[in-house]
Amino acid sequence: MSIVLRRVMFYAVVSAALSSPLAAQAEGRWTCRADSLSGFNCAHYYNGTVTLASQLTGTNTRQTFRVVATVTGGRVSCQVTGTEVGEFSGPGMLVVAHAATLMAGGGYDISVWCPDAADSRMRRGTEPLIKVMRQRAADYTVLEGRDAHEHPDTDAANGLSGTETITWALRRP
Repeated sequence: MSIVLRRVMFYAVVSAALSSPLAAQAEGRWTCRADSLSGFNCAHYYNGTVTLASQLTGTNTRQTFRVVATVTGGRVSCQVTGTEVGEFSGPGMLVVAHAATLMAGGGYDISVWCPDAADSRMRRGTEPLIKVMRQRAADYTVLEGRDAHEHPDTDAANGLSGTETITWALRRP
């Protein structure tokens, strides 16, 4: 056997031996896919809830609004209640965008679309009802957090104050 053929066979055997451990290290890789909502959507991996609760009060005003988006395998069911919308449920949409797929954790964003009225349907190209941005996870298998902030319609000059709280708990089953 020639030296060239021996070297080729040696490298082939070494490559085959090393490829198995390398593939095993990549186990659990996130194969997120492009869809009509996002170029990089990992939502199909998750189960859990994303909740928005808001309250706005003033002299003659008391508004409450609550959305609970329940996620099962990337599919979203929304339960909406509020002083101005009543109570209803409907299908929703979800995007979970990971900053990287070859790592165990890192940055992520969550966007949830839910109907804002009983007879409305979500349309692509509209803004999500709930946005969770620039969060970090030690491990992408569990995304949990809470963000409480001032209500966007707060207006001290007119005596309106309020809060919005977003909580999320999404897990890979």
